[in-house]
Amino acid sequence: MSSIDLIILGYLKNKEKSAYEMVKEFDSWSLNNWLKISSPSIYKNIIKLCENGYLNSRTIKEGEMPEKTLYSINDKGNTYFQELMEESSKNIGKVYFDFNAFIVNIEKLPKEKRKEYIENFKAKIKEPRASVELRYNYEKEQTHIADSGVLLLELYNEYFKVLEKWSEKLSAFFE
Repeated sequence: MSSIDLIILGYLKNKEKSAYEMVKEFDSWSLNNWLKISSPSIYKNIIKLCENGYLNSRTIKEGEMPEKTLYSINDKGNTYFQELMEESSKNIGKVYFDFNAFIVNIEKLPKEKRKEYIENFKAKIKEPRASVELRYNYEKEQTHIADSGVLLLELYNEYFKVLEKWSEKLSAFFE
């Protein structure tokens, strides 16, 4: 299952866009914070989707600007989108945390280092937690944001709350 394909196809259901416009829009969403996605992978997947017949493309030139290619989803792409959505609905996927290796090895440290590093860990949780909470509270008041976007922000907001609470248990466990 390609979450990148799903994001691209879903995005193009609204309006045709250039690859550059998609990358910029995805950057504005901070998409790479909640999906394993990069700008090069977006460009690569757009080309692949075109080659596989899921997207139409057309090149335009506006004034003195260089030519640009606009992409739109076609019937075959809509069918593929539906397939990816169905597959996604049946597969939660695996959840990996970058800090798992840290947690697994924390007990191998001397007590003073363990305490110091756990405090570092707890402090680092507060940064994204505050940022996500601020963004969530702002976006839920906006009318131009899709409800699904607000729901994802709510998920991350809740995740960081749980992680912050759990980090207190981690700290207490290794005291």
